[in-house]
Amino acid sequence: MTGAEFGATAWGRVWLRTIESTAASAPNAQLPQARRLARGGAVTLTDVSAGRVDAEVAVKQKSYAITLEVPRWDADALVRVREVLGAAGLGDGGASGDLPDALVAQLQGAGIVVAATPAECGATCACTGRRAPCLHHLATVYALVQLIDEEPALAVRLRSDASVALGSAGPGSREQRDWIALAEVDPASFYD
Repeated sequence: MTGAEFGATAWGRVWLRTIESTAASAPNAQLPQARRLARGGAVTLTDVSAGRVDAEVAVKQKSYAITLEVPRWDADALVRVREVLGAAGLGDGGASGDLPDALVAQLQGAGIVVAATPAECGATCACTGRRAPCLHHLATVYALVQLIDEEPALAVRLRSDASVALGSAGPGSREQRDWIALAEVDPASFYD
């Protein structure tokens, strides 16, 4: 593992393991360079939505567009995901972007595969690389891991549909949240 820079949360580690598998027969020589690209800001995630990640990867003054088609959970898996989230008190949009790490183990215990492997993700890249996954795909996954570490609910939104509502408590429902958005804090009266 690379340390806390990538995979600081259980959500990020699950995605990180898809490319840094210990079951691989030989180390992937592209991983250090892919980490450098993600760490150095060469990867720009242009769109991350349910079932899709679009990115631009800049390498040696050349930009490569990459799209990852992340497989969504089937109907049975979505029911189990809603059950686990509901049991944790996070159903029906009650969660912010942060989710407890313990939910990963609960989802896995319910038979839910949280992250998709590179082989499962349909990746399109404009490069001429012969290896699959290519360097740009790996760098995109590293950047995605960093984003998931910042907002774990993204890991659920990537694999689900609109029936699994995470990320907002609904308009005007501040009472339902256990947090306050920074934009809602009035700096003039904060210390009063």
